[in-house]
Amino acid sequence: MNAIPIARLFGFEIRIHVSWTVILAIIAVTVVTRIDSIAPGTGTVTRWIVAAVIAAAFLLSALAHELGHAVAARRAGMPGGPVVVYFFGGAATIGLDARRARDEVIAALAGPAVSLVIGLASLALAAVGLVIGHGPLFDAGRIALVIGALNVILGAVNLLPAFPLDGGRVVRGLAWARTGDPAAGLRVAARSGRWLGIGLGVVGTGLILLVDPVDGLMLALCGWFIMSTASAVARGADIDAALGTLRVGDVMDRDVAGVPPGLTLDTFADQFLGDDATAAVPVTRDGTLLGMLGARQVRAIRRDRWPETRAEDLMVKGDALPELALDTPLRVVVDHLRRSGLDGLPVIDAGVMAGIVTRRAVALAIRDRLGSLDALQP
Repeated sequence: MNAIPIARLFGFEIRIHVSWTVILAIIAVTVVTRIDSIAPGTGTVTRWIVAAVIAAAFLLSALAHELGHAVAARRAGMPGGPVVVYFFGGAATIGLDARRARDEVIAALAGPAVSLVIGLASLALAAVGLVIGHGPLFDAGRIALVIGALNVILGAVNLLPAFPLDGGRVVRGLAWARTGDPAAGLRVAARSGRWLGIGLGVVGTGLILLVDPVDGLMLALCGWFIMSTASAVARGADIDAALGTLRVGDVMDRDVAGVPPGLTLDTFADQFLGDDATAAVPVTRDGTLLGMLGARQVRAIRRDRWPETRAEDLMVKGDALPELALDTPLRVVVDHLRRSGLDGLPVIDAGVMAGIVTRRAVALAIRDRLGSLDALQP
């Protein structure tokens, strides 16, 4: 998923998306180039220090935003996993992780609430520094003002009622609570996002023609992105409705032989990389599940390294795998497969691996219901 693990906080593995390297550079350069207009004569070193502080503070703000989601979701009993920090939040997924509409709304609102609290607290500190401070205290007030504004914007933008923003999950949860149907909630969220995207597109077009072509183009592109996402949400609603009564036990492969952790990738390729491009195999030792290894993971390694790379070097370890039971709804598995990037996931029954559920098995179930095999593309 192009995210780098950096730490563990509150029991969550923290991952930073690689796009932050560009985002932090843009923020730092922007701050450096604009400091002169606010504080003329500021030295070069000081400008870069201030820029680094603001860029790092914004990254930490986004992390706090995502941790707000993760902690609220864990309290509601929703499936956990690594916390991936994306630009401007937006970690909400299209699938249904919550079992109750109330939990969906609470988990969605937790991130923006954290951002708004941090933003308002920073603005209060900024007011103190700017009004009664002087020298370093006054400068600290200016920095707090920027950090506060960024957090308020982060929280407010994520409340817009469209996926992948948190507001889209709020709309979904509220519609779910009203109708009692989670798929209906997705459809309402899709319509909300579509109308928001159309509105942004219209405003953006007006700006292009009448005010600023660059700003107008950016706004129009945002509208196009939101409308595209709304289409994906609508398709997700159709898939959810189609798979509504199916469970993992209905489609999983039961007779699955594991491979030993010392198996080299060249041997794995000879045995499993045939015509089935979605092969996934459990890695076991004495009947104990150690992890999962899939075809796409093997193909990501250079062929000349296959003889020296073992299954245990590449597998996704068991403690990082989502726990699937025989009665897990198949619509939940769709999200787990998409997010994990794996070709298959183990199914546990009474503490023992009962089989695996693969992308291909789920895709075939979707094809039988909808006539489409593209629902599991990452």
